[in-house]
Amino acid sequence: MFSRFLDFEVNGKRYSMKHGTYRNKISQYVRNGYAQLEYYSGPAFYSLKGVSFTKPKPGMTNNHTVVPQLSSVSSVSFIDNLPADIHALHDIRFRFKVDNIWTTIANSHPELEPNAKSKDISLEPLHTHDLTIKTTIHHTDTVSVMVACSQTPVAADLKGLVRLSNALTRVEERLLQYIECAPPSLSLSSIPDHDSWIVTMWHFGYDSPSEYTGDEFEVAWEYGENELMRIYTKDLNGITKIRRERQEYPNKRFDEAIDEKLPTVTKMRAPSAKDA
Repeated sequence: MFSRFLDFEVNGKRYSMKHGTYRNKISQYVRNGYAQLEYYSGPAFYSLKGVSFTKPKPGMTNNHTVVPQLSSVSSVSFIDNLPADIHALHDIRFRFKVDNIWTTIANSHPELEPNAKSKDISLEPLHTHDLTIKTTIHHTDTVSVMVACSQTPVAADLKGLVRLSNALTRVEERLLQYIECAPPSLSLSSIPDHDSWIVTMWHFGYDSPSEYTGDEFEVAWEYGENELMRIYTKDLNGITKIRRERQEYPNKRFDEAIDEKLPTVTKMRAPSAKDA
């Protein structure tokens, strides 16, 4: 299914692919005998040549029910009428570029050993504001930042945005500490403000306000050419709720993506910690 290739990682390096590119490549692989069509179920599912799998049937598979067609979702009344808690963001991914940052960190911090294949430098995860933030410096001087907060999503309100902004400010400060010993002869650009970081992906949705006591399930379908809709059960500190989310790829500056997604909230946005 092409949505799996819109944003993916190989050996610590992130890649993206447009729908047209995926379609051309998978057609070429089928013609050359590397891949084969398994079945259609809304989207088309492919596998490596000689590796077959069957179309999932409604029911429990690994404790999850997979309902691949949108029409199947619409027939489930409790999902159609699912009450909504406050909308929130999680699994947020950013990228930005800093000239010569990789060389600076590689030369001045030998304890940070680059990946043998990708040459990426991964910093220790930063735990702040109930968020886990992973930062990777790529050999191309692109910096990737991933905010993992599936258990504690960032609420789409003023308090939630200030929480996320303050956490990203800690990332900026941390990177500044790593590069402050750069030699004057090296042309090193500054760490950009997180408002200008490009949002490459985020999950936007909400959890049910009340506990769900039925069987576990997962429903997923493609939503346009660059979005994936999912509805699934989520264990939140021992309480099972239903989560409904869209996996989106804004590919815009953080401030622009937020203004577009949450215009009412951003009009009320208070200064971040570093503005105080």
